[in-house]
Amino acid sequence: MQKVIIIGGGVIGLSIARQLSKGPYHISIIDRSTPRMNASYAAGGMLGAQNEFFEDTPLYRLAMQSRAMMPDLARQLYNETDIDIEFQSHGLIKIATNKQDIAKIQQQYSFLKRDDHRIHWFSNAELYSMFPHLSLESTAAFKIQDDAQINANLYTQALTRSVSTQNNIHFSPHTEVLHIAQKSEGYEVSTSKGTMYADILVIAAGAWSGKLLNNLGIFIHTHAVKGDVKLIETSFPLTQATLFNTNGCYIVPKKPNRYLIGATSEWDNWSTTNNKNNLKWLDDASQEMLPKLRHHRTVKTWTGIRPITTNEHPIMGKISDSLYVATGHYRNGILLSPIVGDLMAKAIQSDATALHKLEYFYQ
Repeated sequence: MQKVIIIGGGVIGLSIARQLSKGPYHISIIDRSTPRMNASYAAGGMLGAQNEFFEDTPLYRLAMQSRAMMPDLARQLYNETDIDIEFQSHGLIKIATNKQDIAKIQQQYSFLKRDDHRIHWFSNAELYSMFPHLSLESTAAFKIQDDAQINANLYTQALTRSVSTQNNIHFSPHTEVLHIAQKSEGYEVSTSKGTMYADILVIAAGAWSGKLLNNLGIFIHTHAVKGDVKLIETSFPLTQATLFNTNGCYIVPKKPNRYLIGATSEWDNWSTTNNKNNLKWLDDASQEMLPKLRHHRTVKTWTGIRPITTNEHPIMGKISDSLYVATGHYRNGILLSPIVGDLMAKAIQSDATALHKLEYFYQ
């Protein structure tokens, strides 16, 4: 059996390993497991396949395919692990509360409406009914009926448990990669717990991916985007639909009567502590949309480091016959993980269709 090392135990690395386990490989997953730093830890769990896009691109099409895969994946993971990842499909309301952003979401609505006639633009009367405290002159919104969400923490746990039950997968948490060297017949990976060898190497280490690839003389620029996030609890339900403001603040309803509020974005900030000013901004921006959130109890606050590339598009695919990369998914890692896991596993197995689809993301 060929030996495969996947560096990165977030949802991308785990999804690749889970799919690849069906083939003739011995797979090792290496993960730093650094609390408060990985992207999966910080994720809101939104499956915003339409929320993030303003034009038709290969990434948009992948996002739509991946969102469609999630309900079945949720069932599979429950059968494999007894973990319910809390898939919910109550839609997403995209809202602008700044007059300058109204034209932006009108443009997005026009694009999305071409292929999805269920998308609904709210009239002034409907807006007033939902947001009576906001000025109609500076507010506009539409609803994406099919955008959904999951519990990102439970999803990560389910994927981890799923791969851990596979006889051909070995998971090494709390293990830091110190150096990578290419050898005549594969790769030597030096870690904090010893040296490992691979015939095939997959770099799926989020914001650290660029630094790891530098070991091999390959220069891909990945940046850290720190995000502050908080989870709050109310005494009664306020909304089932996710609210996503053009200013970057979102409110994701969780069970029971809990709301995940996110997220700030600070480029090249590797800090693992919450910024008090950022948390205040989350309160102010979320309560502007839903004033009743003022009456809440904070369950916890945290941070996460999301990976982004210079052009803000993920880098995925084949670098050489024995080296592959999947990184830079920024705010869409949870959403894209089902399709990325499938395509990357097939690419490693030399599937021509998968390799062709990934060409756009690594050229």
